[in-house]
Amino acid sequence: MSGNYFSALGVPAYAGRAIAPNDDKIGAPAVAVISYRAWQQKYGGDPSLVGASVMFDGIPANIIGVAPPAFFGDRLESDPPDFWLPISQEPVFRRENSLLRLPATAWLYMIGRLRPDANPSQVSAQLTAELRQYLLTPGNSNQHMDLKKIDKQVIHLAPGGGGINSMKDDYEQGLLLLMAASGAVLIIACANLANLLLARGATTRLRTSLQLAIGATRGRIIRSQITESLVLSLAGGALGLLLAMYASRAMLLIAFRGSTFVPISSTPSWPVLGFTTLVAVLTGIVFGVGPAWMASHTDPAEALRGASRVTGEASALPQRSLIVLQAAVSLVLLSVAALLTQTLRNLENQEYGIQRQGSLLVQINPESAGYRQERLMALYQQIEDKFSHLPGIISESLSLYTAQQGNNWGESVHFSDKTGEFGSSWDRVSAHYFETIGTPIARGRGFSDQDTATSQKVAVVNEAFVRKYFPKDDPIGKHFGKDEQSHAGDYEIVGVAKDAKYQDASRPARQMFFVPLPQKIKYDTPVDNMVEDSSMYMGTIELHVQGDPDSFAPYVRRTLGEIDPNLTPITTRSFDEQVKILASAHTLIGRLSSAFGFIALLLASIGLYGVTAYRVARRTSEVGLRMALGANRTDIVSLILRAAFTQVGIGLVIGIPFCFLAKHWLQHQLFGIGKFDPMSLIVAIAVLAFCAFIASLLPAGRAATIEPMQALRTE
Repeated sequence: MSGNYFSALGVPAYAGRAIAPNDDKIGAPAVAVISYRAWQQKYGGDPSLVGASVMFDGIPANIIGVAPPAFFGDRLESDPPDFWLPISQEPVFRRENSLLRLPATAWLYMIGRLRPDANPSQVSAQLTAELRQYLLTPGNSNQHMDLKKIDKQVIHLAPGGGGINSMKDDYEQGLLLLMAASGAVLIIACANLANLLLARGATTRLRTSLQLAIGATRGRIIRSQITESLVLSLAGGALGLLLAMYASRAMLLIAFRGSTFVPISSTPSWPVLGFTTLVAVLTGIVFGVGPAWMASHTDPAEALRGASRVTGEASALPQRSLIVLQAAVSLVLLSVAALLTQTLRNLENQEYGIQRQGSLLVQINPESAGYRQERLMALYQQIEDKFSHLPGIISESLSLYTAQQGNNWGESVHFSDKTGEFGSSWDRVSAHYFETIGTPIARGRGFSDQDTATSQKVAVVNEAFVRKYFPKDDPIGKHFGKDEQSHAGDYEIVGVAKDAKYQDASRPARQMFFVPLPQKIKYDTPVDNMVEDSSMYMGTIELHVQGDPDSFAPYVRRTLGEIDPNLTPITTRSFDEQVKILASAHTLIGRLSSAFGFIALLLASIGLYGVTAYRVARRTSEVGLRMALGANRTDIVSLILRAAFTQVGIGLVIGIPFCFLAKHWLQHQLFGIGKFDPMSLIVAIAVLAFCAFIASLLPAGRAATIEPMQALRTE
């Protein structure tokens, strides 16, 4: 970070002082600011740490301050920084792998503050012009960069009040969906509230008529009804806030699955409390006005003639309309929940091209443990020897990174017989890598111990690579290179591996090639050589084990400790768990959508049951009369069910087009579901119809047990 980092962000130190521009100069003493979390967890909040010296990769730095408790850096991450150091110290700590000494590399984020009178568009244009001028200066860009590419470089300004938040991009569409689902559930709940108030207004018609007859104004009646509505909505809002505190915590745990720290508080803020209160008040008023107005316009004379007598089908129209609305909204929510649940299932159960059973992935960082280039190969040999002798280990390998790890190394590739711009992901792996991860070799061979630093430079490509660059040729024996056209013949293709999904699980595998761990290329530019050197630091140990992979975690930690106490595993998890972590965004949205669909179904069922039970109670005399005239119990049950299913059926007819619209809107978030796949809609209709049947059957069964004579005496 630059020396003005804390001052630009307006972040003061909790203790000591923050890093200043004078600290960010070549030759200045090494200093650092520690995070409040690390200060508390690793040093017990010891105030004497400020001013003390801490070792970083064997190099001392003076702790000059502690960051505020709520500051986790300029981006939202599950593993926020423990320390901040001036950028000028980067060459001291990274030594031969220093990026600061290579001006042609791009590895930093920019964040700044605009003056109040600044125009973002003008600032963006000015920064873009300065960037292009910088890249045109000799030595400041890759010597192979085309001038046309420089002309395409643009700096876009984005709001930075919340930092560099990649999670917003990952979750934005899903959270908008959840907001829409929340609104739909709110509508269903409010429809239940309105039905409750309508039923209460109908049962209190006599009291309301008496109040009007003795001089009460309609305004007073309306205010009384709205007050009842507000009390119910505010009570529901308070209960909802209480549940939201626990639900939001669960959401964060899903979003940060596999993390040891969640940098977001689940406690509702004052804006959230204010918004919730406002929504509760507005819904209480909006959905209470209609029933209040109907209650205030009761005809006193009619009500006094028969307070409990059914006033006709028109009186039931508002309640039936609300049931239709609930059915339509519930169908859409259930359909969306079914789509997202199926997407999640498809993502997790698809073929990744990796052996999932018995696969254990151990993430390490040899560079942080103090290893330099000359010691790496001996370390890797020791790791393979140690793990190969552990009981239960079938095979082992090392790689720069592995599938579904959230990592990707991509480079330009060059062919001696092809011209143009080509690109591919790539990985550096040890011998027996493909056997360990379970990716079959379709043609040729994989890597073996004979692929050494001095042997012929070879590569294994995947099927997507072959489809892209050798669609009609046999790739075995062909040559290619990376980074520079002069190195187009560096690698000889000796094998073709089956496709495996290393990056986005929702997209087809992209072209990829693999190179043996010991084989390093000497390039013409410092940047390319630096990248090649960095790729020698293996980040993952792959283990194929017998039994439960998680049970091997203690043996892994112990074995690495025997090799080097400083080489501690960053994470140890099965491939299945890694897949679930990468799919956490889909998991969060899918599970919450299912929860909203279930709540909507429950509320709609309660609403249908309540309205049906109320209408049955109001039609007691009619039921008795029908039975006295010869109707049997089956006829009565059919009568009640037909009335209920008429409302639900109309709701289904209205909701089906909106289901197709919702699916069209969600199409880019779905995986493994065709554009015309009707299964989710069929499931939603079946579930809603079944619940409607159960909700209506109970009142219908009760109506069928009414004694005709007793019913006829009911007024």
